[in-house]
Amino acid sequence: MINLKHKDDIMKGMTDKEYKTCINNMGLLGEETIKLQYVCRKSSWRMSSVTGKQEEYLNKGLLVFTNENLIFMQQDGAFSSNYSQALRIPIEQIVGIFTGGAILKHVVIKTTHEEHKFGYFNIGKNPPIHQIRADIEELLKTVRAERKRSAQESLTKGTVPAMIFCKYCGARNKADQSRCANCGAVLT
Repeated sequence: MINLKHKDDIMKGMTDKEYKTCINNMGLLGEETIKLQYVCRKSSWRMSSVTGKQEEYLNKGLLVFTNENLIFMQQDGAFSSNYSQALRIPIEQIVGIFTGGAILKHVVIKTTHEEHKFGYFNIGKNPPIHQIRADIEELLKTVRAERKRSAQESLTKGTVPAMIFCKYCGARNKADQSRCANCGAVLT
């Protein structure tokens, strides 16, 4: 179930064709379902070919939270209607959420390895930035509680969980895999 109180307002800044392209190219896995989604811009730093200095670039896209991952579907060019997956982070790797910005509101998602800044959430009538943060935190809490309940249930039944976690990146993997699907580390 998608938690969109005002879907038309939240999707401002993205056409129906662009949205459908994002959804079609997302590559959801198994029982993965979309829980939250926001049209926004992702901040990234690159070396400018003109000035030779680091400059911040903003890439338009769709920020999606599923029951398994954070996914950012990024526009393939400034005037392109094609979107591809630029970021996929397992929920287990998210360790913090911060908000900021007086004029240009943003959310920073901190993972075990890095930080990702997403901004321009107040396009149209999007919820206020503090509500977006609260929605994300509530989703993380719910997903983690469900995983804990499922793991405890498996332990009490004496069954072996069908998934194992990578000790290096925290990603979930099928129990029969020898290498982590996320980082490639050997699973032992």
